[in-house]
Amino acid sequence: MADLGPYVLQLFSGLSRAMILFLLSAGLSLIFGVMNILNFAHATLWLLSGYLSFSIFTFLSDKLGASPWILVPTIIAATAIMMLVGYALERLLVRRMYERELPEQLLLTFALVLIIGDLIKLIWGVENRRINLGVQPIEMLDTLVNPYHFIIIGAGVTVALGLWYFLHRTRFGCIVRAAVYSRSMVSALGIPIPMIYALVFSLGVGLAAFAGGVFLPLIPMALGVDHDIIIQCFAVVVIGGFGSMLGTFVASIIVGVVYAFSILFWPDGALAMIFLIVIAVLIWRPWGLFGTELRY
Repeated sequence: MADLGPYVLQLFSGLSRAMILFLLSAGLSLIFGVMNILNFAHATLWLLSGYLSFSIFTFLSDKLGASPWILVPTIIAATAIMMLVGYALERLLVRRMYERELPEQLLLTFALVLIIGDLIKLIWGVENRRINLGVQPIEMLDTLVNPYHFIIIGAGVTVALGLWYFLHRTRFGCIVRAAVYSRSMVSALGIPIPMIYALVFSLGVGLAAFAGGVFLPLIPMALGVDHDIIIQCFAVVVIGGFGSMLGTFVASIIVGVVYAFSILFWPDGALAMIFLIVIAVLIWRPWGLFGTELRY
């Protein structure tokens, strides 16, 4: 009988990465779908939230004593702070870009990448930061699996269901979905589009911050990690379709699992495999697996 251990390990690793990609890409897709802003700094805000989560976790551990449960208020606090940061960024900077061309949007968001990166160096230095929860691995099919993978997967699925409920069963969610297809129609109904934009941008950054806190106990946060993961996030939203949460979720699983098994079989070509899928989707359905031609 073949040894299934390495494949099980890569499967859980891939699903965990998929959920992190989903949490990041959902905000990216939502912001572009509603606001038509391509936020290149999205992953850098995620990186900032990871460092912020580290500081909050360290502070609470010093005050209350070491416990894995401190991660819960850490994530809540970091997410709330980053949502306020996102709201402020939209009001002060991003709002001025709505009528500008795409190159100018990219220039602004890339400038934020550089500024936030330097800010992280000034506050936290260049050392990697990671939260150690002290979780012991468990044995499955003759291999050791980190049980925290199951927490990440559960968190990703829970947020996906929460987003679905928010977008399909709440009044504000319906307005957001309507804005994806026709911002002029939503504005004609008397709904304040600037406020919708600010709240959507804040929500997108909040999802990234939540992902940063959840991700931190698994892999250290380090300068430059955001550059790698933003590429995969763009791949996810292209495959799934901009503005489609279902497409983002499915595409995240595809990218996460394919990347994990590519690391096992062809480490040097892991990113190449992802972009082969992107090319195939662009040829077959330029608007993405679950996108619409209207949005495209």
